[in-house]
Amino acid sequence: MKYLFLIIILFFTKNSFAEVNTNCEGVLAKLKTDCNIVGKSMKKMKEFSKENKTIDQSIDNIKEKIK
Repeated sequence: MKYLFLIIILFFTKNSFAEVNTNCEGVLAKLKTDCNIVGKSMKKMKEFSKENKTIDQSIDNIKEKIK
């Protein structure tokens, strides 16, 4: 009975623990990909891999950044 009561309470409470503010200040906010280091670095790696799929693309991008 107490387990059922606990589940009902958890089900109907606000999701304030998992809410993500713009500052990522929440109890579980650090688990979201937008708020932790791993998620941010994965986005950067995906962008990098889109731009540099071949060696020629990488060389061209390096030449553009040097200029």
